[in-house]
Amino acid sequence: MIGCHGCKEPVVDPCEGVEEVTADFKMEYSMGYNEDERWFDADTVLEITRVRFSAEGNYDSIKWKVGLDPREFVEKKFSLRFDDSGSVQVRMIAYRAPNVSCFPDDDGVDTLIKQLVIVPDSMSLVLGVFEGYFLSEPDSLFTMEIRQLNDVTWTPEFPKGCVKDPYFQGGMWSAYRRLFSRGESGHCQGAMPYLWGVYEKDTLKIEYKYLISSEKYEDTFIGIKK
Repeated sequence: MIGCHGCKEPVVDPCEGVEEVTADFKMEYSMGYNEDERWFDADTVLEITRVRFSAEGNYDSIKWKVGLDPREFVEKKFSLRFDDSGSVQVRMIAYRAPNVSCFPDDDGVDTLIKQLVIVPDSMSLVLGVFEGYFLSEPDSLFTMEIRQLNDVTWTPEFPKGCVKDPYFQGGMWSAYRRLFSRGESGHCQGAMPYLWGVYEKDTLKIEYKYLISSEKYEDTFIGIKK
């Protein structure tokens, strides 16, 4: 056999893959509840919305400052409710023991600032009139109106052919860009169908389903704001 005489073990760089402390966090709000709850990134939310702030990374400690709130938060994850419209500066300061052997100028501190904008319910992008179609009937146009009525998001007709009484029990919940309804009954029996909707690039997309006599129906509405 041919051996290796005088070979040396490869030198491992102790700084390979090591990074300086970098502050990072998410701002999110939720829609739905229990098994239907989903979380979405938030930079703009409606009034009376609870926003969750979550640090993204491994830190020895954290300090937060949220707008004019006099409190200093130190948790990795916490939430606050914002009742009034305006812009709020969210500052996160991350601390980790300096690694001067790899980064001589490392002070172990990094700061990230994001802006959270709170707007009135009337500025929700999912409110208004949308002209579009259902995927089940791509050649048939349908105009859908979404309103805010007595703190409930409501539409006079949805799905197609289902005319709603403005005082029916049930409806949709709206966020700045999203819709949700947990209704599961027949689609003209009070509650809205079970649905999720999102508004992006002037287009509203609503995926929904409902039951009539134990038969399941699913469809998608795609509309452009008029």
